[in-house]
Amino acid sequence: MSFDKIVGLIASLLAGDPVDPAFERLSAGGYNATTPVTMRSCPRPLGLYEIERKTLFCGAVSVPEDHARPDGRRIELAFAIMKSHSSYPEPDPLVYLHGGPGTGNLEGLRGFAKVFDKFRQNRDVIMFDERAAGLSGHSTTCYEALTTNILDIARKTAEATTQKDGDTSPSKLAADCISELRASGIDLAKYNTYENALDVRAVVTALGYESYNLYGISYGTKLALEVMRSVPEGVRAVIIDGVAPPSVHLYDTLAQPGSEAVTFLLDQCRTNPACDSAYPELNDKLRQAFTNAAEGKIVVRGKKMPPQFVQVLFDRRNGDREHRSYTPYLPAVIYEMARGENMPTLEMLVDEELSLPRYGIADARKLVATRGDEEQRYFNLALAEAEATKGNEASLELTISELKDALHRSRVLGPLASLFDEEMSRASQPVLADPEKAKAALADMAALQNKIASKDELRRFVGDYFSGESQARLLALIDAMSETELRGVFSGIRTSVGKAESGIVGSSHLWIYACQEDLPYNTLEQYKKVTAGLEWPQIGIAWDGLAEEFYAVCRLFEPQPRAGFHDPVVSDIPTLAIGSAWDTQTAASWAKLATDTLPRSQSFVIPEAGHGAIAYQPCVAEMGAAFINNPARTLDDRCPASLKPDFHIAPWAGDETSADKAKAN
Repeated sequence: MSFDKIVGLIASLLAGDPVDPAFERLSAGGYNATTPVTMRSCPRPLGLYEIERKTLFCGAVSVPEDHARPDGRRIELAFAIMKSHSSYPEPDPLVYLHGGPGTGNLEGLRGFAKVFDKFRQNRDVIMFDERAAGLSGHSTTCYEALTTNILDIARKTAEATTQKDGDTSPSKLAADCISELRASGIDLAKYNTYENALDVRAVVTALGYESYNLYGISYGTKLALEVMRSVPEGVRAVIIDGVAPPSVHLYDTLAQPGSEAVTFLLDQCRTNPACDSAYPELNDKLRQAFTNAAEGKIVVRGKKMPPQFVQVLFDRRNGDREHRSYTPYLPAVIYEMARGENMPTLEMLVDEELSLPRYGIADARKLVATRGDEEQRYFNLALAEAEATKGNEASLELTISELKDALHRSRVLGPLASLFDEEMSRASQPVLADPEKAKAALADMAALQNKIASKDELRRFVGDYFSGESQARLLALIDAMSETELRGVFSGIRTSVGKAESGIVGSSHLWIYACQEDLPYNTLEQYKKVTAGLEWPQIGIAWDGLAEEFYAVCRLFEPQPRAGFHDPVVSDIPTLAIGSAWDTQTAASWAKLATDTLPRSQSFVIPEAGHGAIAYQPCVAEMGAAFINNPARTLDDRCPASLKPDFHIAPWAGDETSADKAKAN
């Protein structure tokens, strides 16, 4: 980043309110009186170069809970507009529809700004947390049930294990949650994909756009397809990535994506002459590897690997977006697990926690070591410059981030909210030292998250758990707070408690959709039958427990089937469908399946990518941006063709005709 741009960025941060007419119009209530807009501060952290109210607008759109009853109960949908980098953007933004259902995206703005930057070159990008998801999930969050169980939830979150004491089983919590929501007047039947599709159009028009494009990932692809079917007005083009078509029995086929990922790898090796020569009969070797894992015969560095370890090797690639792919090493690993000893490749992966580090300075020095003196001299000069630049960039990013946070505290929260948080953190040591008092404080703090911001509530909490000078300082801060600062304190409490509750809240929001929409279309009996018939049924070992738990919870809900919802979507809107070879959540083949009834569509499978290919490979964003810029364009396969793995040939490869030779090495 140039010096001029840095100075401009800092000056913009310190400047007064922007004069952007779009922001002013949104601040006045938006473009549609029936779905009013309220502007709000953006959730942290922000991207380095984002400036609220200039490059990034955030707020909420009020929509009916039941679109057929616009005068009834209303809910708020939190949104963000990432403004285009262009002074003359296209009029049709890209609207991103997130996965889940039940997990929002607005608290990951910094990452999404990076992922969708290609699209921002010439159009705005809009994101919103869908109903019953993320920052839009307040209406369907059962705060009393969560507060009652907060101690076990927090303990389970910290230990990542099922607790034996207390009853925080999913079924128990779901039953408590459903009762609470029904008692509050929530119409659970209206939290579904059809109402969600109506929300998409409502949000877009409220923000001032008439035509738009969609990019859906995971559940977002199901929602995008429903928009195409039920509310197609204004939709110009659609990209679905990690496709979950409504016609697929999604919960009967939990293990299918993993099975396909295994088959895809085996086919990649079989069709690669070097790999096939080094690792013949790889299918048989993998079957033996699964058997060895089930029998506890895979031992790495003295540690016995669990029965699902082989499946984990395939699934773990989905979570590694920042490191080099270890796909090239998997054929060698399969062979080593099949023989159950002498496993150098597997040991290397386990040592690196199933990821490969990026090439670093040491790797670069090894590459240049064989070069001449002059090349080494220039290399060292270039490396020194690169290291200095990297250090300066990191320092700059930290400084600007801290500046943004300081401005946010002073402009939005007010200084006393921050001082109260700091003072309470310092004064909490005696409370945390007493286990019983700490448990009670956590439960009472959880109860505050659903309270209206009130000084009396805050005084009561401080009076119960703090004493002496600490109590006096905290009470003085409360007395001096403005209403804005008081709301900031309560917002901080919700954020803090929400971190412990996020996993179970996300699950409960998913249940609301899946248990009402997808049952009885899916059943546990069908899940078992489908899994047993897969090419690699061994993948089911990782899903069996989750399937049992899911169907047990869903028995507590009343199904809300809708006629035609699970039929294939038929539409002539231009569509790009993307599957991924690593994906163990949505099968790669489902991308093509979805396009069978979309006459103006094209589909691709990305070899080296997991769930949501755009987050893994830059060429996917380039391909997507090219399609959105010209939906009539027929794309070639240069992106997937450029991502074929270069398989690792282990030193012992070729000696497998003699088991003794392999073991000797």
